[in-house]
Amino acid sequence: MNGFPDLQKTTKILADQSRLEILTTLMDGKFHTVNELAKKAKVKSHTTSYHLKQLCQLNWVSSYKQGRNVYYSLSSEDIASLLEKLMNISPTKEVHSFNENSEYQKLKKGRSCYKHLAGNLGVSFFNFLVQNQHIKLENNSLMLTIKGIQYFESIGIEITCIKKQKGIFIKPCLDWTERTFHLGGNLGRAFFNLCEEKNFIILNTENRSVCLTSSGEDFFKPFKP
Repeated sequence: MNGFPDLQKTTKILADQSRLEILTTLMDGKFHTVNELAKKAKVKSHTTSYHLKQLCQLNWVSSYKQGRNVYYSLSSEDIASLLEKLMNISPTKEVHSFNENSEYQKLKKGRSCYKHLAGNLGVSFFNFLVQNQHIKLENNSLMLTIKGIQYFESIGIEITCIKKQKGIFIKPCLDWTERTFHLGGNLGRAFFNLCEEKNFIILNTENRSVCLTSSGEDFFKPFKP
């Protein structure tokens, strides 16, 4: 029998710092092993397995077994979107060390948000699209224009194929460091994949940050304010 949403169970899941570390790590859109997630969360593997079991029961995280290894990822983009929104409304913590500040600055410059380009790089690209009328932003909804279709296809993204994919084609995603929008939806994911395939960006293995290659610097030069 259906009932009311169990918000208490949800808030209890989010109240644990280790689970939050696991969830934010999985926001890179990749699959991770228990040991990788344990290292990031700074807890033992059996503790990480316990947290993952709870997250899987809530359908926030899914698993995939290959050989002897089990890999974990976020179950959907909705979970990543929820976490990003929570980051936007949460108070900020003071940075107390050089390492913390260095990590924050890297994430602020550019990062993956469940396979969307976020941070200053993602916001600059989004603003470029708006200013050049490739996309129209009205009432927090996005529309891809004819000019935008031509632009994306000129850089190697087939819009017809993207529109056939399951999920939301295009949407704005509120960026927690920049407090404005970056490009989300399947089109945002297609652009991120393009940046990876063309070696415009390199993903940091320690966190979700990305940095530009020399070819990436050239590609992103027109987008920078």
